[in-house]
Amino acid sequence: MRRLLTLIALVAGSLLPAAGAFGTPATTAASGGTGIGIRLVDAPVATRDNPRARVYIIDHVSPGDTVERHIEISNDTGAPAGVAVYAAAAKIQSGSFVGLEGDTPNDLSTWTTLSTPRLQLADGAKQLVAVTITVPRDAAPGEQYAVLWAQTTSGGKAAITQVSRVGIRVYLSVGPGGEPASAFTIESLTARRDASGVPTVAATVRNTGGRALDLSGTLTLDDGPGGLSAGPFPVTLGTTLGRGQSAPVTVALDRQLPAGPWAATLHVTSGLLTESAQASLTFPAAGRSGPVVPVEQHASLWWWVVLLLIVLLGVLGVLGAIWTMSRRRRRGGRHSLAALAARPAHPAPPPSRISA
Repeated sequence: MRRLLTLIALVAGSLLPAAGAFGTPATTAASGGTGIGIRLVDAPVATRDNPRARVYIIDHVSPGDTVERHIEISNDTGAPAGVAVYAAAAKIQSGSFVGLEGDTPNDLSTWTTLSTPRLQLADGAKQLVAVTITVPRDAAPGEQYAVLWAQTTSGGKAAITQVSRVGIRVYLSVGPGGEPASAFTIESLTARRDASGVPTVAATVRNTGGRALDLSGTLTLDDGPGGLSAGPFPVTLGTTLGRGQSAPVTVALDRQLPAGPWAATLHVTSGLLTESAQASLTFPAAGRSGPVVPVEQHASLWWWVVLLLIVLLGVLGVLGAIWTMSRRRRRGGRHSLAALAARPAHPAPPPSRISA
């Protein structure tokens, strides 16, 4: 069993309020509290540096393996609450991670069991729930998605029943060998301005790797009118790409920003992977979109290090081959000289016979 890292530092930061979707403020917290919360408690030590693995369940396993995690459910509604905890299907569509309606199942949700599917929590109480994902030996390879939901239901005897839920995403890749590599490209940048005059930059990002991506990042503007610089501006969060998918990543800017031209630099990150791109942008008049501008790709530092190592190994290989050939030639030369030294300069004449 792999070692798990307890996410003590994320107690406050990863609590999510009860809602009908991820992170939407709860409507059932009458006391002004945060409502029902859910957070991931532990993650594999091997992924300790991956910020996505500290918030979501992200793993790659072989058929027949088992994944174990713990989640914490909290009640900050101002009153006792009954909470249902369950797994349901999810999908990635149009750049968003979408939990399907109700308890819609898929393969991943049916492989998932929870130690305590129903909780009764006093106001201010918390409780741990163990999560076990048992992957069948005949599971098909590929990546599957699900959500672990914590749900409250109120008004059961009234005409209207209100359901609030908050969840943790699950990204599970199944297949033999190591985890598929993650990769993506930034294909273009477009400067826009909405009807109210707010400038926006949209970047088309394509997932070219083997795992889903959750995108974040920043945009900086340099060499603007009068030598101005601006930023960094954060990328609007919430864009998720499945394998082979592409979608726009947007950055909303300051309304007072001059039209340009600007030298725009965009850094987009998913987990430990970062890609950068540059383009010259000029913002159009209100309500219009500028041309789609191809970008200059800048590989991440990691790829530059890999490329440098490949070049260095190639140079060392060539130098090694030259040294080996030179040594063989010197040995061959010494052997030839030794053979010449052992050989008489002139063959000795046969002995003459003297007749008596």
